[in-house]
Amino acid sequence: MKTKSIWLGLLISAVYAIPAVAADNRFDGIWVGTENVNGQEFRGGSRVSAAIKKPAKIAIAEGGTVLAVVDGYGPGRYMDIRRDGNTIVFRGGQRVGQLSLSPDGQTLFEKGVIPGFLMTNIYQREGALSGHTRTIPVKGTGEVIGTLHRQR
Repeated sequence: MKTKSIWLGLLISAVYAIPAVAADNRFDGIWVGTENVNGQEFRGGSRVSAAIKKPAKIAIAEGGTVLAVVDGYGPGRYMDIRRDGNTIVFRGGQRVGQLSLSPDGQTLFEKGVIPGFLMTNIYQREGALSGHTRTIPVKGTGEVIGTLHRQR
């Protein structure tokens, strides 16, 4: 009788655990969209900002415990990942990002920061006569904002 009670307890626990595991997989998949980096840098005491758009692709697996930026800012696999409800926070080096899942589970909203972000060609244009672009690298802090959708 005691053995039956133990097996019944394990069966009930397993039944309740299955939906919890399925709920964790809401983030899993390939997400594609656009990231906007709003770079901030300082020139002679004045703050200059510039928005840069870039295509993005983020892969998430194993219930949100494996995350890799395939295309976009800060590419690579992230090992420091924390889940909190509908949000994943990931860190790598100085890059910190946050992915929030929409209520319908089809959209990820990204927010993050990239300290030491290198910006080039900010407010530079080609010379009218030379046809060359001047490249001036400037270090600043980049604020990443993105919207991604499940790749079909």
